[in-house]
Amino acid sequence: MENFRKKIIYLLRYYIVQLFFFILLRMIFMSVNSTEEYTLTDYLESAWHGIPLDAAVAGYITVIPLLLTMVSTFVYIPMRKLLIVYNLFAAIAISLAFIADITLYPFWEFKLDASFLIYIDSPSNAFASVSTSFIVLRILMAAALAAALYSVLHFVSPSSLRPTKHRFLSLLTTTIIGGLLFLAIRGGIGESTNNIGKVYYSEKTFLNHSAVNPVFSFIYSLGKREDYSEAYHFYNDEELDRCMQGMFSSNSAIVDTLLRNRRPNIITIILEGMSSALIGELGGKSNITPNFDNIIKEGVIFSNCHANSYRTDRGIISSLSGYASFPKTSVMKSPVKSRNLPSLASSLGKAGYHNTFLYGGDINFTNMKSYLYSTGYNKLIADKDFTLQQQETHLWGVTDHITFDSLYTIVQNSAESPWHITYLTLSSHEPWTVPYNRIPDDAIANSFAYTDSCIGNFIGRLKKSDVWDNTLVIFIADHTLARYPERREGDDAMRNKIPFLLTGGAIREARDIPILCNQSDLPATLLAQLELPIDDFTFSRNILSPTYTYPFAYHTFNNGFSYIDSTGYTLYDLDAYVPVIEQPAMGAEERLQRAKAILQTTYKDFSKR
Repeated sequence: MENFRKKIIYLLRYYIVQLFFFILLRMIFMSVNSTEEYTLTDYLESAWHGIPLDAAVAGYITVIPLLLTMVSTFVYIPMRKLLIVYNLFAAIAISLAFIADITLYPFWEFKLDASFLIYIDSPSNAFASVSTSFIVLRILMAAALAAALYSVLHFVSPSSLRPTKHRFLSLLTTTIIGGLLFLAIRGGIGESTNNIGKVYYSEKTFLNHSAVNPVFSFIYSLGKREDYSEAYHFYNDEELDRCMQGMFSSNSAIVDTLLRNRRPNIITIILEGMSSALIGELGGKSNITPNFDNIIKEGVIFSNCHANSYRTDRGIISSLSGYASFPKTSVMKSPVKSRNLPSLASSLGKAGYHNTFLYGGDINFTNMKSYLYSTGYNKLIADKDFTLQQQETHLWGVTDHITFDSLYTIVQNSAESPWHITYLTLSSHEPWTVPYNRIPDDAIANSFAYTDSCIGNFIGRLKKSDVWDNTLVIFIADHTLARYPERREGDDAMRNKIPFLLTGGAIREARDIPILCNQSDLPATLLAQLELPIDDFTFSRNILSPTYTYPFAYHTFNNGFSYIDSTGYTLYDLDAYVPVIEQPAMGAEERLQRAKAILQTTYKDFSKR
């Protein structure tokens, strides 16, 4: 039995030693790179929030010792001899990663990732700006840390492990430990797996970065590397410029004023999967969203708006950063890129707005937390901020009527004006289970009808409150619902049409603006109404600008794109590199050229972010 306990204690020590080492190195990182004074609480909070990624890295490294321990159930294993090279490799790799991170952070201001591999083929250029002593000192620091970690890992490793009489118990226990390591590596049993944004917790970027384990950041980024600048290279520079001529030309000039004043409080509600096909006032099915239909009659509806993409992570980027979507690349999943995007929150923050984001689900999903904090949100509220009972009201988290109540409470408690709150709904998503039963014969329609009832209740309460007169409420969908209703197949040019609605007491008058546009045009259009700059939003257009003379809508999916302008509709397959739909044939060649040019230009832009 003593031999069995020895094995278990060894694995626990081996794992815990790494966690303590990561915490120590995080303290060193913060003390070396901080540009302002941080309290002991800040250090401890960063260490605490960083544990999920530390645990994942420690889990990876502990796998080999675990496997050897399992084998020792049956045969004699000289552990220290077998692990000499492995422990040395692990110690060197970890130490190099942390020293590289500490060294590069002041220059890059983001965590170590695979980006630095670009410079390996030219080390002289990479180190041109630093002295020899600088490099030598870092090498010595890495050697010292590696020696220290190796010594501890070697010390906690037993000289040998012998077969045990309690084989079943030994295998069962080590198998359970293996399962726990898998959960540590994965990041638990929730919907989202471990990602960089999971450890973000603060408005201060440096504290969020401090919480990120650089070994994890590097490994994670390896799977995200892509030569974006060469992706979908259809044209040379001259041809590309010709195709892009006039595509995104708009300015912030105000010709058509929609608002009563220039600094209203703003609520941006992103509707999960809400297609115009569900909304009677937009030509969809009747009686699914009666509340929203009534709100449309009272507000400013952009009745020919189309989604840029087919997923929530893409739709959020398009809506809040005015950035075009990509067929296979999720901008949100690349923190080093998404942090450099413009955003409504950032622009509004510069104008004095306080930005809050509310979502009833897992805000770590697809690195959403990283994107939101990096682009200007001051406070994030998500599933963990609700009770355990509330978190179980929907498969994806907190159901909509609860989060709409929370939204109303946030609004009422937002004493300092102006403020901006973004809210992402959740319930109109598979498995379509909602606490509502108005349309029992159609679970999907009933789910959207439930969200509509929540919208009606919220707007009704808001109208009766003191904040209504100076509040602008924006409704926009993240994407449409695929193949619902049945007629909305890929050959339907209106398949990606979504609601884009402005309402609230800050609106001058109800109007229908039928100009063809994308959801990515929201930032430029709104900021222009607020008389704020829009120059940072390269791919967002002020729909009401006098220079918006070529309306079009562009949409990407995996793996293809569609394009609509006044001449017709084109759908293109990027796997086969052939047009699937050209309705009509007249004008199809130019539509395809323009769409390809957008795809190439946006990838080129993304490569530079």
